Amino acid sequence: MKYLNLAWAIRQQGSQFRFAARLGESESWLSRRLTGRLQFTADERARVANALGYSAEWLFQEPQPPARRMNATGLVHASV
Repeated sequence: MKYLNLAWAIRQQGSQFRFAARLGESESWLSRRLTGRLQFTADERARVANALGYSAEWLFQEPQPPARRMNATGLVHASV
């Protein structure tokens, strides 16, 4: 999933199918864009953001995981 915030916001509305229908689009249209196989146009981003009530900047930001913690030998510290 390329747009985690967008996927979360859509789930809050119900299903991808219902949200896509609300936009007048097919579920496959939405799915291909959510996974990053196709890009949203600027107009589509604005339309999606307006329909969900969130800013396009937040909905379409790329996930940014935190840096991994390393010990002195460069190995990842595993917590158990």
